Amino acid sequence: MAATSLDLRDLEGVADAYRLAPKAAAKAAQLALNSAARRARTLGSAAIRQQVALSAGYVNDNLKVRTFATSTDLSTRIAANPRAVLLTRYGAKMRTVKASSRRGLKGDPARGIAAGRKAAGVKGVRVKTGGGTKRIEGAFWVRLAGSGQWAPAVRTGDGPSDYRVMHGPSVYQVWSDVRATVAPQAMQHAADEFIRQFDRLS
Repeated sequence: MAATSLDLRDLEGVADAYRLAPKAAAKAAQLALNSAARRARTLGSAAIRQQVALSAGYVNDNLKVRTFATSTDLSTRIAANPRAVLLTRYGAKMRTVKASSRRGLKGDPARGIAAGRKAAGVKGVRVKTGGGTKRIEGAFWVRLAGSGQWAPAVRTGDGPSDYRVMHGPSVYQVWSDVRATVAPQAMQHAADEFIRQFDRLS
């Protein structure tokens, strides 16, 4: 997982609060940062989904607050999964056409191909949120080792293993693009929450 951190030392007024009431300030800082980290993760998930057509569930599972602030370490860590995302997460489906030979009459139940039809590439791919879907004519489907999932791939050579499984942007790739827009909102939330908690505790 690749990460982004929030640090309370970036906020104004924290040093003054520590001089006035150090115990209250420390607790307020811890609560404020943890609240801000949760807010940043929520804002980050929404910002990612504004860019790419991934489900909320998938993004939330792959963008997490991994480290919360403690009384001795006033920093947090938000981590995003750098693993490439299969095109099936971006809506890729098997495209089929009517079979023109006897070989295709039975179809292929293992791949969900009905009798009388045959595979003909990939359809339904939408990477950008709000964009149209597209076909990938030269693609074919392979069963992945381990998971047993079917995924689209393209040829890279003539051998049976000469292919590349197709992927879309990872959660980390998109998080890297949007986190700069999320950080100011998260830090403002931390500042507001620090003041609220400090007033309550002091």
